[in-house]
Amino acid sequence: MRSDRTASDVRMCAACPKMCRHVCPTFFTWRSDSPTPHGRALIIHQDIIGARSLDERGVEILYQCLECSHCLTFCLPEIDIASIVEQERIEIVKQKRHPQKLEELKEDITSHGNPFGEPSSTRFEWFSHDETNSEKRILYFTGCTASYREQSIAQNTVDLLTNLGYEVTILESEQCCGSPLLRTGFLDEGLKQAAFNVEQMNNSECDSIVFTCPGCYRVFAKDCPNNGIELTKPIQHISELLSSELDKLASNPDIGLVTYHDPCHLGRHLGVYEAPREVLKHLTEGNFVELDRHADNATCCGNGAGLRTLFPKDSHSIGAERIDHAIHSDADYLITACPFCKNMLDSESEGRIKVLDIPEFVNLVLRDND
Repeated sequence: MRSDRTASDVRMCAACPKMCRHVCPTFFTWRSDSPTPHGRALIIHQDIIGARSLDERGVEILYQCLECSHCLTFCLPEIDIASIVEQERIEIVKQKRHPQKLEELKEDITSHGNPFGEPSSTRFEWFSHDETNSEKRILYFTGCTASYREQSIAQNTVDLLTNLGYEVTILESEQCCGSPLLRTGFLDEGLKQAAFNVEQMNNSECDSIVFTCPGCYRVFAKDCPNNGIELTKPIQHISELLSSELDKLASNPDIGLVTYHDPCHLGRHLGVYEAPREVLKHLTEGNFVELDRHADNATCCGNGAGLRTLFPKDSHSIGAERIDHAIHSDADYLITACPFCKNMLDSESEGRIKVLDIPEFVNLVLRDND
């Protein structure tokens, strides 16, 4: 059941001159008004007033949204179409009208604890570290992408935290945080995943929890408290932790010119913009350049909200465009702060620019100084 606020918002959005389409990644990918914030609002509005029911094509358009919230930064009335789309997806799932491909995603997560269908027993095969016996005990919630697809991020994070004097632990019972389910409409299943992890983290002996995945971070920072799930440990993204430890990080201005891609979950959804930049500017002694589209105007990498699962070709075209932005900056390195973003952007870089996540780049600089 849609609220009066939703009906009012989509009515206003449907009647708007739709200028926000000029920052919508899916508009430029499909070159159509349908997969735009205005197009999605119009579909919902027409269903509300009974002019046109939400048919199969309408469902498809609602799943052609990255939920990147770029349109919200452009919208003077601040109509949050991404959140409205997410709520619509919940109803679509309840009606069992969602794309069948998402059933496979749900099954992989609920059966194996990760969206890749990998054995849960292999989740931490990469994990190795030297014990420090430090009183600063930190839990690294690794996330699925770093555990199974971008293990260099995970291992570099553990090594980095250990070198900074933390006693690093992992949650051996860790499962998918639930973000892929929450973003695609599987609310109950997503919250069940989140609640399981929260219980495990609350019972752990760590002092604090750090994340390299902004998707995981968003689940525990926003989705959980918004749904009555309480995490009792302090949490932060790795970039926030590193920005408070700059005095322990050596710099090297000769490493090359660096630019930064803002992940949507970390930037627009959680407001973390400065911490990663502080780290990169410190490491390079200011040898840093911004992309033309950055901070709250940053373009999505194309890898979010189920788009890569349902429309892989279009998802990759969005990632390729972001790589073009980085190439035009003349930077030697494109750094991001999200394993999901790194995975997509690296797959599209074709060797034209080196793509790294922040812990990988920090350790690269530290090794170069040895």
